[in-house]
Amino acid sequence: MALNADERRALILESLVHHQMVTVSALSEQFGVSAVSIRRDLDRLAQMGLLKRTHGGGAAVANVARGQPHAEKMGRRVKEKERIGQAAAQMIGHGDHIILDSGTTVLQVARSIDGDLLREGSLTVISGCMPIVRELGAWKGLDVIVLGGVLLPDHEVVVGPYAMSVLEGLHADKLFLGSDGLTSSHGVTTANVLEAQVNRAMVHAASEVIVVADSSKIGKIGLTTIVPLNTVDKLITDGEGPPDFVADLRRQGVEVLLV
Repeated sequence: MALNADERRALILESLVHHQMVTVSALSEQFGVSAVSIRRDLDRLAQMGLLKRTHGGGAAVANVARGQPHAEKMGRRVKEKERIGQAAAQMIGHGDHIILDSGTTVLQVARSIDGDLLREGSLTVISGCMPIVRELGAWKGLDVIVLGGVLLPDHEVVVGPYAMSVLEGLHADKLFLGSDGLTSSHGVTTANVLEAQVNRAMVHAASEVIVVADSSKIGKIGLTTIVPLNTVDKLITDGEGPPDFVADLRRQGVEVLLV
């Protein structure tokens, strides 16, 4: 199946994770499209600040969030993610319907849910993240709704139209949303276009959007925007969050918790 431009651009950025440089000729052959189309892709990514244009190709830039396999991210900033997960889990109450996005910080939210709630809290958890489903699936005090769709093995998450259609028929009290990047200019961003589509459906299904992200994500830009920052209800991050960024969010009416 032919890829659309957004999907091609996502894969170009993923290639930069491993190789740091890409060429028009190699990408044209890889995707089976013209060199003109690839140059257009690279120009657009450069305009977005996601790569640096070079003669005959493009190069990685330091501030861009890259899509990385779930397993590679598990060991990074563990203590910060644990604190964020614990603070977020305290917002979950008896009888809540919650959506848990994918990612290692959201997984810490799942791991931090109070044991009494898991045993007898009448919770409903909606997720397409396989590690979260494995983490919570055995508890008898909650109902787990697993989104169907196409599995991305490296990220251990399901995506696609079926997952989005399931979310269209659901309502949740709270969404705990992960992120690959947070900036005032681009909002909440992610490195994977297909995940972003499902993320937007999650946002529409939830009454409250709570972003959970450690401070290393602030200032980074993913390939595609999920939502602007001023549409987020809460951000939970660690105490290293830049003061100017935090103050700007609070001026926009976003509640920011530093843990």
